Amino acid sequence: MTPPPPYSVVRTPTELLAMWEGLMGAGGFSVRSVWLVFFDDQFRMQPVIVPIDDLPAEPDPQLIENLVGVVRGLVDNEAASTVALLISRDGPTGMTESDRRWARAFRAAFDSAIAPWPLHLATRDQVRIFAPDDLIAA
Repeated sequence: MTPPPPYSVVRTPTELLAMWEGLMGAGGFSVRSVWLVFFDDQFRMQPVIVPIDDLPAEPDPQLIENLVGVVRGLVDNEAASTVALLISRDGPTGMTESDRRWARAFRAAFDSAIAPWPLHLATRDQVRIFAPDDLIAA
């Protein structure tokens, strides 16, 4: 992981993808995680990056509710304005149904005011956006 300079400005989905690619680097992951990066109201990335490891294969509603509560508390206390999320996991590059279920659960739980950024997936070979079509239930 190569962190960007503190308070890097991220204004577009393309810049967010580049930020995630820089953070995730080459290689792979040994566990499924969700990563959170916070931004202030000037789109500056805050210096704390939060990985939550060992996510189960299926979305955990209680974990997601707790996570939303923590993020909402940070926003309400003006410690951050928005959050971006990335799911990482080991295994093949292709998006799995489990990845999609997690992404749909996060998208449903986080309102667009605090999580306006596209969700991303990092695997051993790449970082990619969950496109709207990826989030349509099969």
